Amino acid sequence: MVDRALGHPGIAAAIGVTGAGPAREQLRARALEARDRLAGIAADEYHHYLAVRAAAARRDRPEGDGDDRMQKRLLPALAVLVPSLGAAATGVFLLCGFGLRAFAVRPHIGDGLVMSGVIAAVVTAGAALGDLAWLLAARARTRRGDGEDPMDRDPRVRRAREVWERALLERAIVPFLLELAELERAGLEHTEESTLGSP
Repeated sequence: MVDRALGHPGIAAAIGVTGAGPAREQLRARALEARDRLAGIAADEYHHYLAVRAAAARRDRPEGDGDDRMQKRLLPALAVLVPSLGAAATGVFLLCGFGLRAFAVRPHIGDGLVMSGVIAAVVTAGAALGDLAWLLAARARTRRGDGEDPMDRDPRVRRAREVWERALLERAIVPFLLELAELERAGLEHTEESTLGSP
């Protein structure tokens, strides 16, 4: 917000007129120091924005919100657990099958267990690849939404935020920065006059 205010034509002109006067960084630092006082000027608009946002959050919340959270926690756990159990079953089948074949005790049962182990290994590999693809797709969906707050998609919330930001800029930050620039310019002119007037 401060950078947007520093781009305001009046402030840019004031910075340019004073020459060696207030630099952008000095103005930015002073505005950030006074941020609590500046934010208080547009407090009504900010509270209205928060109220509209909270109403939109309540309105958009599905009935089964607790179930949805549980499902979001359960699915990744299952994505790890199912291939792990498949890998354990594969190991048991192969160890038992090769053990029975090594001791030449009931070779047909040993061959059957080895074949079951191979099938379990293929199914486990397929499940692991499917789970990996699902996790990567879910992560990509989550990242796509990281840049924007989902509540700001609602037009009423977006409008309330715009009103608050405009009020903050027009009634707080821009006048504050203009006042600082004018004070700096007045101080600079006073210094020049006293330098020219002295013998």
